[in-house]
Order: sequence, then C-alpha cells, then structure tokens
Amino acid sequence: MSSINYQVPTVAEIKRQAKKSLPAFEVVSLFAGGGGSSTGYRMAGGKVLAINEFVEEARKTYRANWPDTHIFPDDVRQLTGEAILKQLVLKPGELDILDGSPPCSAFSTAGKRDKNWGKAKKYSDTSQENVEDLFFEYIRILREIKPKVFVAENVAGLSIGTAKGYLNQILSKLKKSGYYVECRQLDARFLGVPQTRNRLIFVGVRNDLFLPSMAGKLHPSPFDYVVPLKAAIGNLKLSDSDREFTDISKLATYKLLKTLKPGEQHHKRFNLIKAHPNKPSGCVTASSGARGTAAVHHWDNRMFSVAEVKRIMSIPDDYILTGNDTKKIERLGRMVPPLMMKAVAENIQKVVLNAHSNQLDF
Repeated sequence: MSSINYQVPTVAEIKRQAKKSLPAFEVVSLFAGGGGSSTGYRMAGGKVLAINEFVEEARKTYRANWPDTHIFPDDVRQLTGEAILKQLVLKPGELDILDGSPPCSAFSTAGKRDKNWGKAKKYSDTSQENVEDLFFEYIRILREIKPKVFVAENVAGLSIGTAKGYLNQILSKLKKSGYYVECRQLDARFLGVPQTRNRLIFVGVRNDLFLPSMAGKLHPSPFDYVVPLKAAIGNLKLSDSDREFTDISKLATYKLLKTLKPGEQHHKRFNLIKAHPNKPSGCVTASSGARGTAAVHHWDNRMFSVAEVKRIMSIPDDYILTGNDTKKIERLGRMVPPLMMKAVAENIQKVVLNAHSNQLDF
C-alpha cells in the first residue's frame, strides 16, 4: 500500500487547468467555509460562480485562494436565491449545481448532540442560534434557484438516534422542492482521501431532468484502494516552528498517547487516536489543533503539523490558510475533503449532466 502515488493538484495547477478549457459545470456553494468543497468542484473541472460564508476568517481564507469568486457574506437567513441569481445574471433553473454544507455540530456523533439543539453555540469565530435549522434555509434558497442538481453535505450523526427526525424532515422537504433525492453515507477513505471521514451526502436531480436509469447511481462507487498515511505525509519534513507546535511532551495528552499502539483508540478518551502509518488517518475535526485529547495524533506521539493535516484532508500544499496554526487546523477540520467532493462531482457530471448535455442549454 505504501507504493500508492498520492498526489493532490496545487491551487496554481487547478487555476492553470481552468484557463485551458470551458468549465464542465457551474456551481454556487452555500456555507462554503474555507473552500474545501469548492476546491473539489474545481478539481473536477467545474467553475464556482459564487459562495456564501458567514464567518469572516473563513472568508479571508477563501478569498486568499480564490479571489475572483464572488462572496456573499450574509447570514444565510438574510440571503435570497433572487439576490444570487441577480448577481450572476441567471434565471431560475439555469444553474448546474447548488452545493451546501450547513453547520452540523449539534448532530455530531462526538458531543452532547440533542442536549445542545436550539441553543446558541460558538461556531468557529461566531455564535449562532439554532444552527441545526440552517439546513432548512438551504432548502429555501434551493427552491428559489431551482438548480439542475443539488449536493448537500452533513455529519453522519444526522442519521442516528433522535436526529433521524430532522433527517426525515429534510428529505421530505427536499423531495417536495421538486427533486428526486438520494442520501448516502460516504467514507472519504474510499474516495482517495487518506482519512476515515463519514459524511451524509444528499444528491438531488430536478424532477424534469431525472431519468429512471439514474436511480441508485447518484453517488460515486468506492475506489478499489485506500491511501495509507505514510504515502500521504511520509515525504514531509518538520520545520523548527512545526516541531514547536506539534510537541505535546509536557502535556497530559502525551502520557495517554504513549500508552497506545499505532492504530489504537484510547478506551476512555475515545476521540484520542494514535494514527497508524499503513492505514488512513482517523477523522480530523475542528478541535484537532487545540492540543487536547479529542484528536488523532501522529504515531511519533505528537500532533500533526498544518502541512500534514493539509495532506490528510487532500487540501493542496499551496493552499493559503489564515490565522495561527491552531486556527489553520480548525479551518481544515471544518472543510469537506476536496478529493471526496471531486469524486461526487465527477459522478454527477457523468450520470446526470452528460445525459442531458444537448438539452441542458436553456
């Protein structure tokens, strides 16, 4: 497995490729964060026309890498599909893909889950009420824009326990919006990402474009390989500042970590995992850079560096991240791995958009 050639295109390469040919499809992304899903769409040959992102620091990161993309900085509750269409000079029904990753911490399998529903929560650099209801704001905008296809991403915890009620509401509203909808849990490690990361991916095709032959094919099939961590990060060297940042030898976490073998999870601190060099990483979360026990760590009993986390997330090496190292890893932990979204987008292009390539030009 260590012989796998793991390569993520750089931002510079993605931009050069985009100049060589017309975009395969066009996307608007809501809750775009620092640009993980957007980067995946671009890797698949798509053009991101505009995004919405509420968190200022995430917008700074996005703008630093994709300065030509229009950013709607509004709270999504104040954003309308009409405003998006007006900015892009589009009519309802013309957009190829509406993407969105509504904040989902309340549904995460790690945490207090329904005890926090309906409460104000600190989300990145902001505090917002009822973030679990933002999926319904996504649906409101979906109904106004009427894209050919939509893609929505959320944590796997949305399908577990009490949260299933929300999931059923979401699916019902999406279908009533005029779409054939499929929802499947995908693991990023089976889509070329060197990380175990389970996410619910909703894909919908507008009813007038749906063909029976598309049923059961809206999500990508698992790859026939997984990328071990050593293949992804083995050639990276730690700088002096990296060594300082990743050193936890004076923290209590270090003592717990030393008791674990590579690939093991702590029996009490279940979010503390020691990575195995010959397997994909555990899930990188927003708290992975916070120097605590709620994170996957290197087999050398240290934290991962920012450069290593980029590789684990399939983020380009030259991707610009703002803030200190802890904030950079937080930003990475909130992203959708680009290679995961690339696989989703390429499948949509093949199964849906190509099937109507002659009819989709309204």
